[in-house]
Amino acid sequence: MVVRAVSVPTEPVSDPVPRKLGLWASERMQASAWRLSPGQDISARMHPQADGMFLILQGEGEFQAFDKQEPEAAGAYVPSAHYPLDAPPKRPLPEPSRSAVKPGMVCVAPAGLFYGLVNTGEEQLVAVAVTASDTSGTAWTVR
Repeated sequence: MVVRAVSVPTEPVSDPVPRKLGLWASERMQASAWRLSPGQDISARMHPQADGMFLILQGEGEFQAFDKQEPEAAGAYVPSAHYPLDAPPKRPLPEPSRSAVKPGMVCVAPAGLFYGLVNTGEEQLVAVAVTASDTSGTAWTVR
């Protein structure tokens, strides 16, 4: 068995898009670190057969759960080898439930629920995203 300890980078970045770093992937789960500059977001996503969560390490933001109404089907797609070249343009989403988040908080989304994360603070937001295995092989994202 391989045991792995990884440091999550927290130094500021000034990328025009959120920065994602893969930390772990197995048949049972995957984990990634995200760094979001002020105003950036992790697009709403849904895994049909996998729970997901964010652990907030640094910064302030807003966890969004689209638990009242699904986004329009035409705004959802299955990522492909050509991602993001074939991604549709961003579309308006229904109004989500919003929860303010700060360091030490965990945000959990059950399988089948669209969810996302937005940096609403004035500093970088650092979060670790963990997703359970999704045997459907499908991850829907709304841009």
